Amino acid sequence: MSLKNVRQIKEQVKNECQNLGHIDSWFYDKHLLAVEKYANFLLKKLPQADKEIVMLGVWLHDSQRFRGIKGDHQKMGAAEAKKIMLEYSYPTEMIEKVQGIILTHSCHGQMPKTLEGKILATADAMAHYANDFYLQIAVTGQRSLADFKLWALEKLNNDFNKKIFWPFARKEIREKHVVLMKLLTMK
Repeated sequence: MSLKNVRQIKEQVKNECQNLGHIDSWFYDKHLLAVEKYANFLLKKLPQADKEIVMLGVWLHDSQRFRGIKGDHQKMGAAEAKKIMLEYSYPTEMIEKVQGIILTHSCHGQMPKTLEGKILATADAMAHYANDFYLQIAVTGQRSLADFKLWALEKLNNDFNKKIFWPFARKEIREKHVVLMKLLTMK
């Protein structure tokens, strides 16, 4: 396992998030670092998982967003992940594993089949509860308040009920889920 490469990729992702101008300034600190935090939490509970695959997925799953590429989030993210991993001379087999977990991390269409894929999907969902993720999106003004509420309620339900694969992980964020659901359904 080459965690040195993972650290270098993390630094590259941080630089791209901060300098390319395609993603809001809060995205790296509020989302990606939270995904890393929850991935580490899950890896401690599930030590049989391949940590390098998971951590590469953590740092590369949103590469389509921070690189400002239009199109299918999962497919374009997997394609960008391959480009980045080739820069670090990763073997084809490893690239394909990382692409596989990126292609299923949103749990739309395909569900993750591997332990590493389930960890990435779960960590990504849990990260949405870690901080003011929803408030940050709300204040962008890209949606009306009514549209934002509908979008956020659908995302919260998908995250909690579909993307979090273990009861212990759901228990970890249940209180936050309940509060956000109440807040978004208030009239």
